[in-house]
Amino acid sequence: MATLIITEKKKAAEAIAKALGPVKKIKKTKILEIFLVPSKNINVIPLRGHLLEYRNTDVFKSWTNPPPREIITNHKSIKKFQIRGLSPFIKAIKEYAKRCDHCIIGTDADIEGCNIGLFDALPFVKQENPKIKISQLWLSSLQKNEIINKFNNLIVPKYSWGESGEARAIIDAFIGFSATREITNTLRSLLNKFRVRFTSIGRVQTSLLYLIYLREQEILNFVPEPYFLIDADLFHINGVFRAHHELNPFKSDNEVNARQIFHKIRNEKIGKIIDNSKKVIRISPPTPLNTSKALVLLTKNLRISANTAMQIMNSLYLNKIITYPRTDSDVYKSDFNHNEILQKFKLHPQFKYYTINLLKNNRINPTKGKKDMGDHPPITPLESLEVSNSRFENNLQKRVYDLLARHYLALFGDEALESKQLLKILIKEEPFSAQIVSLISPGFLEIAPFLKPKYEEEIQIIGDEIPIKEILFVEKETQPPARYTDTSLLKLMEKNHLGTKSTRPVIIKLLLTRSLTKRVKHHYLITDLGKFIIENLIEVWLPFLKPDFTKRVEEKLEEIKDKKRKLKDVVDEIRKEFLKLFDKFLINKHKLISKIDNYQMEYTIPLTSSNCPYCNKNPMKFINIKNKRFLVCSDENCKKFLSLPKNGKLELLNSVCSICDFNIFKVVLRKNNRSIIYYLCPKCWNSGLKSKSSKGFCNNCNEYQIIKGQCIKKF
Repeated sequence: MATLIITEKKKAAEAIAKALGPVKKIKKTKILEIFLVPSKNINVIPLRGHLLEYRNTDVFKSWTNPPPREIITNHKSIKKFQIRGLSPFIKAIKEYAKRCDHCIIGTDADIEGCNIGLFDALPFVKQENPKIKISQLWLSSLQKNEIINKFNNLIVPKYSWGESGEARAIIDAFIGFSATREITNTLRSLLNKFRVRFTSIGRVQTSLLYLIYLREQEILNFVPEPYFLIDADLFHINGVFRAHHELNPFKSDNEVNARQIFHKIRNEKIGKIIDNSKKVIRISPPTPLNTSKALVLLTKNLRISANTAMQIMNSLYLNKIITYPRTDSDVYKSDFNHNEILQKFKLHPQFKYYTINLLKNNRINPTKGKKDMGDHPPITPLESLEVSNSRFENNLQKRVYDLLARHYLALFGDEALESKQLLKILIKEEPFSAQIVSLISPGFLEIAPFLKPKYEEEIQIIGDEIPIKEILFVEKETQPPARYTDTSLLKLMEKNHLGTKSTRPVIIKLLLTRSLTKRVKHHYLITDLGKFIIENLIEVWLPFLKPDFTKRVEEKLEEIKDKKRKLKDVVDEIRKEFLKLFDKFLINKHKLISKIDNYQMEYTIPLTSSNCPYCNKNPMKFINIKNKRFLVCSDENCKKFLSLPKNGKLELLNSVCSICDFNIFKVVLRKNNRSIIYYLCPKCWNSGLKSKSSKGFCNNCNEYQIIKGQCIKKF
């Protein structure tokens, strides 16, 4: 009996084929290679993700006629179309479907993979061979033993998982297409000033942009309030420590009392100890990593984007180094073979002593999280690899692996022991206290120091009196909330049920690529375009912006996956709900139209993401109008400017010069009907003008080069 296996990626296809027997490769085209296992008559075809996508049908290709509202009401407005360039894959599926009696869907073992395999590829198989047997290969890793075991224990296809993905695609298509068109058409005259043809609207991305906008408004509208601290620096045997007045912080309405206390004790030289107690705190090892926790761990410690973290984990999976990285589970099943993995780490030069100690003490049972979703085990290293191992494709893979491996080994470690020392001191009857947390025993922190909080040295005191070095009176102001990072955005999205574990990194990146946000020094800021969109939509379409709507959608999609609801029922229900929201926008959009002609010019002036090099406090405005091309500080008190080239089309990039940290410009010149592109750093270039050198022209730089708009060090 001939068998057809369909996988999502080439590396997965090759790993599956090689695990099942000697492999013969057939190169169909430049982009398609099929793997045969002749001894078992198995044919493995890799895809490149989705074969099909939802697009508007011909009648609905116009952005104005029929009206965008009909994309929601007319079920024939969208249809699945073949993605351009993928016909060789479809042709191969049809060819081998005719030859085979059994089709195994071996695409990635998650909702998206089920949707690709069962709703994109399988219809082409059944079209050629309606009676073919269908099974599913559900892999948690690409290790040979795992593949053989799961191949011998195929499962009934998870159609409900694929239906959940299909429902998501349909819902996001009619919401995205209709909302993007209606809002773009309404705001088109102003969007032209931002030099964008359209603005992208989606139920998840626009809700996330709204939350980022709210944080930006919090920061902008934040009014600092003064407060006061009274602290005491005190001597102990090994140095100096700081104690705090127990009424800290003193608010502005209590300033008089604070100053009176300070004047009362400012010259005191001795404090009286009234309590010096200690208690031991046991800190449990971490729980296993699901996708969400892994993304938080990696973005926080490596300062990389969520999308980059997801891509790196996926590469490690395809290289057979870790288990499948898209999982909701943080609990291992009882039959998971941890001993086999720990035995491998016994030979690791950095981890062996820790691992040997674990095995010696029979610590082979990991901690447990909260959820066993039945999809995959938590993210787990499958190999014990040194940093120099050639299976790593780059340094970032090494760093991600190191964190994941250390975190996994920490699951088996001993508790860490902390000592919490509480000191209470009277200084002329004024109460002060100090809390010092020191580490007694590192336990699991030995292998996972990135989980370690900041510890201090225990304070050694003899007697009940302590000498005072200095009494301090500190005036401070409250600070605004911090801007979001990848780590805090992931937590925000999870809290508000925006997207899924797999889609969240993609949504964060989408806002960047659509120029609705920008990432500056690991923090996300809303752009003028993003601010413009949200400020206009808040007034007329707040129910769509709030996360409640998309949260309800996610809950209903989960019900499809769990076989509690039918795809059609959920799609129709969301269609009706969104239509009500859409009609609210139509009723109120006249408010937007009336504002357009009077909209302030300030939103049309792009700002640099880097600060003015003179005051170093505010971004610079990019003035680019007739005969006037320059950068000027946005602070009226500074007013310093930088010259820009007079010729060519100028484009302000988000990336910055690696030498001076100022924004780079792309310059396009037309000469002899050809486009000549070069890059320039205005700060360096203005410096070069003064010294009459070529400084500032990125093409002439000896140290760095521009690749894909990024300033990168030359090899």
